[in-house]
Amino acid sequence: MTRCLLVAAIWMFATGAWAQARVVTVGVLSATSPADYAVNLDHLRRGLRELGYVEGHNLRIEARHADAKLERLPQLATELAAIPVDVLVTAGSHVTRVARKATRDVPIVMAFAGDPVGGGFADSLSRPGGRITGLTTLASQLGGKRLEILKEILPKMRAVAVLWNPDVPERVIQFKETQAAAQSLQVTLHSFEARRSAEIEPALDALALKRPDAVIVLSDALLDANLRTIAGFTTRNRLVAMHQNHSGPRLGMLLSYGASTPNLHYRAAAYVDKILKGAKPGELPIEQPTQFELVINLKTAKALGIRIPQSVLVRADEIIQ
Repeated sequence: MTRCLLVAAIWMFATGAWAQARVVTVGVLSATSPADYAVNLDHLRRGLRELGYVEGHNLRIEARHADAKLERLPQLATELAAIPVDVLVTAGSHVTRVARKATRDVPIVMAFAGDPVGGGFADSLSRPGGRITGLTTLASQLGGKRLEILKEILPKMRAVAVLWNPDVPERVIQFKETQAAAQSLQVTLHSFEARRSAEIEPALDALALKRPDAVIVLSDALLDANLRTIAGFTTRNRLVAMHQNHSGPRLGMLLSYGASTPNLHYRAAAYVDKILKGAKPGELPIEQPTQFELVINLKTAKALGIRIPQSVLVRADEIIQ
């Protein structure tokens, strides 16, 4: 009897230890380069670590980056599904759309996406249905807030150019919102559209000829993948440029305002954890952003001869010197 109890105890300990040490594989798919995505990935790692997932012990992260070549995304998504990964974390609406098509049954957590309902990823924010859940960057009044910040910095601002991709449903919503805010602030808005990589430079050339007081770049996979080119152009042409997230000013644009993508990745870890523990993605409500960040590049401001008002500086979450 004693021997049976001892064997049972050893078996329970061994199986329990195995369960704790079971390695889960989390895939990550982005359209950008490893360097440009590093901050976001670090925050995802931190979120997972705080939930008990340690790389090299019970966690394996398989990250794939398209390096600005969007045509590579289907192949990369297929690679991740073939590993296979237990959960796939995607960065952006386009990446999510590709991942959904290239994978059959892998649960997908959107670290960020524009309008999951309008984009066809979810039946509703409260109950997505299917195998996709996560977080959205869509929040009301962001277009107006960006214009208000630019107006504080450039009180005489009269004309603003918007570079955006009209093929992305979420950006149509944001552009219309920015249009309405521009009318309210008595600012003329000029639209410059780019649906493919080949259309970006011609759009930028046309934009520069207008010499707007400021440029707003509405983020999506296409423009994010080509953000270094866009930021380089605005720098060379001495344009006041505003992006939706920290990537813009870190590449030389003047500023950014929008949902914090590092924070969204940190919060995405909780979704990964719930799914790994048996939750169904379709039953996990999609969260809207709660943390927004204003990032200012003072080096760029100095190069442009712009003095950032103290009222704006004190609200900045990050100042790049």
